[in-house]
Amino acid sequence: MRARASTWNVAAINNNPFEYYASARGRGEASSDDGGDVYESFLLAVERALSSDAGGASDATMARALGPDALDALQAKIAASGAAKDGEAAARARRAYEARCGERTCGEFLRDAEIGAKRLCSMPDRVTNTVNVFDDEGERRTVRRPTVINCYDETLEDEGEWFRAWMGYMFDAKVRATRGGEARAMVEMLVPIRRAKYPAVSEEEEALGIPLQIFYLAAFDAALARVATTAAGSFEAWQRIRAGLVDALVRHKVPRTLDVVEHCLLGSSSSDVNLSACFLQEVGASFADALEARESVRDTYEIYRPEDLDVKRDQNSIVLVSKTFTRGERAIEKTREILESLGDGAAKFSKGDFCAFLVRGVLFCSFHGDTDGLQTKVITTATHAHCVANDAIDACVFGMDANTHVAHKDGKKQGVTDFIDFLAAETTFRSCWTMAEIDVERDAFTTFSARTFLQAQLNKAVPLAEIATSALTDRHPKDHVLIYTRTDANAASLNATTKPTLTRINAVDFTAHPKPPSVLPFDADATFPNARFPSDHACVVFNFDFSLA
Repeated sequence: MRARASTWNVAAINNNPFEYYASARGRGEASSDDGGDVYESFLLAVERALSSDAGGASDATMARALGPDALDALQAKIAASGAAKDGEAAARARRAYEARCGERTCGEFLRDAEIGAKRLCSMPDRVTNTVNVFDDEGERRTVRRPTVINCYDETLEDEGEWFRAWMGYMFDAKVRATRGGEARAMVEMLVPIRRAKYPAVSEEEEALGIPLQIFYLAAFDAALARVATTAAGSFEAWQRIRAGLVDALVRHKVPRTLDVVEHCLLGSSSSDVNLSACFLQEVGASFADALEARESVRDTYEIYRPEDLDVKRDQNSIVLVSKTFTRGERAIEKTREILESLGDGAAKFSKGDFCAFLVRGVLFCSFHGDTDGLQTKVITTATHAHCVANDAIDACVFGMDANTHVAHKDGKKQGVTDFIDFLAAETTFRSCWTMAEIDVERDAFTTFSARTFLQAQLNKAVPLAEIATSALTDRHPKDHVLIYTRTDANAASLNATTKPTLTRINAVDFTAHPKPPSVLPFDADATFPNARFPSDHACVVFNFDFSLA
């Protein structure tokens, strides 16, 4: 039979549309009148401000970005909010902030690695940047802090209006973090930074606690706004650039992801493909529901979700198998059985990251690996052992975001060549890349993303000119389809007479409405996600011949 297996991690960065470079074709922002690229010029100006001693324009000092009047207002709000034990605590926090940061430029402040190590900006940013809350009727909604680095969707006139909106968000608006829970101000959700976990924090900074975090968070957002305004030429201009990115990368992400799965990975249930399987990772429960709601998908594919679905972290692996193959036979979930075979090692796997289903003698597995790929060999070994030990399993098709990297570091980072060698030496799994005779270190990249300077972790930022060469760029062969067949004469086998083929997808034409989107040639030079592709992982589509007794 002709078989097709595709694997895709559908996730992408949503909170900060500026965090990663988007390729020229996908930025959502029109070019300037003189033919220059507005988005690229803006990011280069931000880079100059944050990667040099100049720190941006000559007036871009913290004293100007967050002046005395703003600090007075902050101090008064902190003292009145209960975030400080008394008014003197708020005053002491202000003095500590001003002593360290008051005379610095915005660039110097944002580049300060010690502030980063203390988490004085990043911790309160993480808690308040983009928050899911519940309204009085119990309906879920999303609120966002007025800052450059999220999808805040109200247009503000200037830095003064921004600061008033910021103060309202942090101190005045009351929100419920849980359905039916107590309504609280955002400032009440901040958490202390403990020296026991972050040793860079001094005893005095730990004692100053939440009030100090508030001053630093306000300074962080004010510095970002000043740098963005200087780089773009006006306060309005950077908001316009961001709005274009949000439209391209966020607002259309879910429908475009659904379209790619339906029209580019699954296609129609054609007679020349007897077995079609699609493995998806980092899938939210609502996305799986939306996929099932599409009639053409529901009519032609079984959608298998793990019984122990993670609805809190909402990053699950699922499997779709064509009904031309299943023929109405019920699938048996094997997820728990395989994970339990790991004993205490199962605790290292996050809920929802792995699933396995057996139907008509074929085990279908989907897996999302840890960041460094250190659990990929572990789950592959356990799955292989399960297949070998169970006569009911004739074959296994396994789609995974293995998080394999170009370079291998024992115990620290899983290399792709080491993984391929492991498959050959320790298992009878075969990789789609090997079967298609593709060089995994040269021609198998499935990610290509790099952080800009407009984000909270400047130590991870990559200069625009170094995107293709920087060690900080995520450009790796991370995604695989593995094939196992039992060697018994009456079991499954691979047909070696037809060479398997493999296609990577990182560009899709979404402009042909009302026609369905169509796959464009793989663009090796494009960073993604972008307006032509909604994920930071390329799709891998593998075609091969397969026989079952």
